Order: sequence, then C-alpha cells, then structure tokens
Amino acid sequence: MANAQDSKSSGSFSLNQDVFFGFYPQINGAYRQSGTLDWTYYGIFWTTPSFGTGGGGGLWTEFGGGVNVRTMEGKLQVNPQLGALNGKLLSNGSFPVALEGVVPNITVNLNTSRAEGQFYLGYYLAARKGEVPDAGGTGLVSAPVQNNFVHWWGNGGVKLSPVISVGLHYEALYSDPSGTSPPSAAHLYRWLGPYVQASLPNNISVRFTAGSDVMDRPATNGTDSFYKLTASYSF
Repeated sequence: MANAQDSKSSGSFSLNQDVFFGFYPQINGAYRQSGTLDWTYYGIFWTTPSFGTGGGGGLWTEFGGGVNVRTMEGKLQVNPQLGALNGKLLSNGSFPVALEGVVPNITVNLNTSRAEGQFYLGYYLAARKGEVPDAGGTGLVSAPVQNNFVHWWGNGGVKLSPVISVGLHYEALYSDPSGTSPPSAAHLYRWLGPYVQASLPNNISVRFTAGSDVMDRPATNGTDSFYKLTASYSF
C-alpha cells in the first residue's frame, strides 16, 4: 500500500536567484487523483530583506495549492492555484502580518520530446492593511497605501539533446498600488533574453537566463540587464 501511495506522489525542490527578487527556494508537490487530475501545493521562501523587517525577520512567505490538469498524454499541463502571502510587502505596514494577501495564479507547462515551454500569471493582491506609527508617535494607524502586483512570464525552447535545451524567456512585473492617493501603476521590469538548460538523468536540472531589461528608463538608471539561475531536483 505504501508503494502505491508513493507512486501517486511527485514533487520538486528548486533554488532560484535573480537580479530583482534575490534568493528564493521553492517547493512543489502533487498527488495524482485520477488519470488527468492532480492535487497540487507549493511554497516559496522569499529571502529578500526589503520584503521583511530587515535583519532576516518578517520574511515574505508564500504558500498555496490547487489542481493540475494533464492533457495530450501529459505533455501539456494546466495548473491553477490560490496562494496566501504572509509578511509586510503587500499590507505595507511596519510589522509582518499573517495572511496579508492572496495570489490567484496559473502555470501552463509544455514538455515533449523536442520542445518545452512555460507560461505563468499571478496577481498578488493585498487583503489586509498594515499598521504604521501615527504622526504623534503614540499609537498605530492603518497604512494609507497597499501594494498589488501582476507577475507573469512566458518561455519556450527546443531540446538539442536529452541533456541540453535552449530557448527564449520574457518576464514582466507590474505594480498597481491601492489605497489613499496611491502612486501611479507602472512596470517595475520587463525582461527579454535567452536561456540554456542542462537536464541530467538523475532528475537534476540547471537553467541560466540572461538578457536585457527592455523598459524605457531615465538616463541615470543603469538597470538595463537581468540574469536568473534555477537549480531543481525532481522526486
């Protein structure tokens, strides 16, 4: 019975790092419900100090779950999920908050003998207002502005061999604050560049992506390139 249960379970653990979000490990898991449907879960350990309270405290923490629908004999998979955010990035207060926001998201994966691709779309929406010290320094008031983000990417490539694949990656992050007199909505980055990936028979893969930030920026802003590295182990 234990072996039968194990055969229905799968997952992956990845170490990710990029020029904007910094270092963020992620875990994904799935349990097969039927021939075409899985129950899924995921967690992201965001470690960027500015997303928390500094000094390694109050770090942004994301956890969620959903379903994965497998089509084309598993070559095309559609995975809608709902995540919960914990911390202070969305609520925008001075203190970390449990369940400060939600992130409905969807991931679409393509994997054939010759081609690969992925599309992701997530809407990070503040669900609670953080608290900040009042003007007199005698108490706390609600933060006037909350942060919301739309994060999406698409990539696709070809498998040059069972080990090596290459492709093109586009990714964007859009800020859409809410609250009292929030700043204007605007893109924070728009990345475009190639990737190369090595996928080994022992279920370990490494992908490096780099290229240009194609946003129009002021002449004094030198953020004109990006890079990201992902190392994954599937089990």
